[in-house]
Amino acid sequence: MKRRPNGLIVGVLTLSVLLLVLLVMTARPHTNTPLDPDNPSPHGAQAVARVLEQHGVAVDRAGNLDELRRGNTGDETTVLLTDEFLIPHDERQDFLASARTAGTLVVVDPSDSLRESLFDQEADESENGPVYAASAGDGKKIVALNDPTLLTNASVDDGGNARQALTSLGERRRMVWISTWNGATGEQTGLDWPAWKTPLTWAIGLSVLFLVVLRGRRFGLLALEPMPVTVKAVESTRALASLYRRSSARDSAASALRDGTASRVGASLGLSQGRRSPDPVADALRARGAAAADADGVTASSVPHDLAEWLTGPTPENDKALVELARELDRLEKEILR
Repeated sequence: MKRRPNGLIVGVLTLSVLLLVLLVMTARPHTNTPLDPDNPSPHGAQAVARVLEQHGVAVDRAGNLDELRRGNTGDETTVLLTDEFLIPHDERQDFLASARTAGTLVVVDPSDSLRESLFDQEADESENGPVYAASAGDGKKIVALNDPTLLTNASVDDGGNARQALTSLGERRRMVWISTWNGATGEQTGLDWPAWKTPLTWAIGLSVLFLVVLRGRRFGLLALEPMPVTVKAVESTRALASLYRRSSARDSAASALRDGTASRVGASLGLSQGRRSPDPVADALRARGAAAADADGVTASSVPHDLAEWLTGPTPENDKALVELARELDRLEKEILR
């Protein structure tokens, strides 16, 4: 017979599942794309993106011309292109036309041809170092980040990389970050879990495993037992009574008591096997009591009549009434069979 699950165990398992769901829902998606703001690997740029957000810069992403045009709000926007070769040749002119309307256009490691189209004169990297900036008129600026490692998580803390990166990217209040284009790269590869979530996940998993082992069967060899197994009558009776009690099946319990009494009393009255149920036995008891009274000319014993009434009475309304029924059936049965 299976045992009902303990309420505490059910609560712990439910809480564990809810915590795991919460951890998954709050985990940040990340990519494996180089210089991507959601990439926490050494070649990603998540650190720079988070610092920009902490300094009040709204970092948005764009992966096509429509998203670029929606995100570019003009003088208050910085457009960052991490790789010029992301943009197809047939879209480069439209891209540059839209990107030049931003307050600042930043291109990482531009090629010579793109550099010539962006700047009036070719930049001297040896003189200008890793960053070259030039005015585009009307307060606009074009910046070339000649060294991509300025933005990477692995090198952002080296020297003055962080300062140069934030100076180049944090001048405007809004940023449109382009590290993918038309879905060509940047597919999600996992979840960025904060450090505190890893030990918490392990703790929840181990707790669930401990409860499963604790509530499971003992480990060891299987116990061989000859079949069929003999179960003592008293064990079957107690088990059946326990099931009746748990399910509040007083009607079934009362029927079982009455059927047992009727079967034994009916056998003593000489009734056939098919007539040893409560109603036929009750009728036989009433007839027997009436016949005895007519033969003796005295008042008949009330035992047969009382037993007949108990055999055909209503279903007990509560456990107390069920216990009283069992006691009366047992007492009257003994009187009849004596």
